[in-house]
Amino acid sequence: MKFNIGNLFARKKPDKVAISALNIRWRGQMHAMDGFIPKEKRFTISIPFQNKTQDSALEQFAALKEKFKAQEVPPAVISSIQLSDPFKLVSTEPRLPITVSSGEKIEITITADAPDYAYSGPLTVVIGSPEASMIKVQLNKVILSTKSKKAEIENSGVILNIPPNGVFKNSIQMYKAMSYGEYASKVTISEPFELIDSDPKLPFKIDNPNSYIVTFIIKAPEVDYAGPMELKIE
Repeated sequence: MKFNIGNLFARKKPDKVAISALNIRWRGQMHAMDGFIPKEKRFTISIPFQNKTQDSALEQFAALKEKFKAQEVPPAVISSIQLSDPFKLVSTEPRLPITVSSGEKIEITITADAPDYAYSGPLTVVIGSPEASMIKVQLNKVILSTKSKKAEIENSGVILNIPPNGVFKNSIQMYKAMSYGEYASKVTISEPFELIDSDPKLPFKIDNPNSYIVTFIIKAPEVDYAGPMELKIE
């Protein structure tokens, strides 16, 4: 999600107000933009907003995109917009609440009043939503195993915030547990995960003597999960 500063205008010039950074907070994530100096006491910020589909992990898998249409992010509802002190929200366009369909791009124009006194510092815009349909997946490690070897992938711990049963990808260097010339005909993944596909597709042969990285497309569980994830190669 990208944010740009739009038109700045006002009715009354503020007293030495300088915004050092524009911070946009949405669903627990902060997006930082360059600061600016309002030309007037009342000014506007134009924020492009996109409700991205959560199947971005499937961008290179056209056939799977069709299969997993039902897993697109539902419409996002923006129920509130708050500005950090000492700024005051005047209005938004469109008016709240704002519903943004999956994949839709809109522009939110925020009209705000700067303080009547000198101020130098950040302005934080908190975009609120009543939705809480996200789960947290905390992988402390990823394990790759074959019949003869089991290896823990270095620096494989990750924390994901995604929709229930959302799809994500994990790229693994197969030489951690396999050797040149070996075949992989089947891959199973530990519960509560489900393996959807891989790139390259199964079956594949380790035919590059220097490196062989496989991207696995994985479906997350319905509820929060913390622990390891293991992929078994046959």
